[in-house]
Amino acid sequence: MGQWKPLADELEPAMRRLVVRLRELKDQMGVSTTTLANKTAYSRSSWERYLNGRALPPRQAVEAMGRVSGTDMAQLLALWELAEHARTQEQQVGVPSHEERRPRRWRPVVIAVVAAATLAVLTVAGWMTARDDSSSAPSGKQQTLAAVQPSGFACRYARRNGRLLAGHSATDPLVVLNAGGEQVVEVQCLLAYHKHSPGRIDGLFGAHTEKAVEELQRAGGAAVDGKVGPQTWALLRA
Repeated sequence: MGQWKPLADELEPAMRRLVVRLRELKDQMGVSTTTLANKTAYSRSSWERYLNGRALPPRQAVEAMGRVSGTDMAQLLALWELAEHARTQEQQVGVPSHEERRPRRWRPVVIAVVAAATLAVLTVAGWMTARDDSSSAPSGKQQTLAAVQPSGFACRYARRNGRLLAGHSATDPLVVLNAGGEQVVEVQCLLAYHKHSPGRIDGLFGAHTEKAVEELQRAGGAAVDGKVGPQTWALLRA
């Protein structure tokens, strides 16, 4: 296949990771954008916009790419959710979406706003090897605990009715290997707080996170299965 055009420098990390992954899948299939359009419900021009980072593809387009390429759908959709989260943050602070952007001179204040928004965005995909990056957890005796910034999402610790929260999810659903999303970020932040490093806090439940869950379960006397169920959530929220 031909060489890809470089992506715009101002593209958010989450959007960039999604586009890079979509490009990889297209290259692995060895198909043109015309063939890709024939295999999905999206036109050649639409795929050119998606694959060059000019527009965030709709969820259905990402699902179509996952089906025709035979890749891990959960992992691919997790990347899309992170890119969508980044776009929502942009719109909330009044920064134009990628579809609306035109080349122009960025003012320093706009650059600062974009930088602040992207600090909370997931910047890695599950297929990449996560590196260990433990962060210092504050004292559990405080009612409102200081925020820390692991390599990925920020963790803003607080206690509510005796339960430790990290600022991403207050619910305690079953979370298992290969899951993705806000509940995984919550698990990773709480693991880091309890000094069981999940690796990069990226919202993707991979091998590093599973190992950290098992360490927590072993230390807390729970069944060691690597899954975050009611008993493990109780240890995380303690």
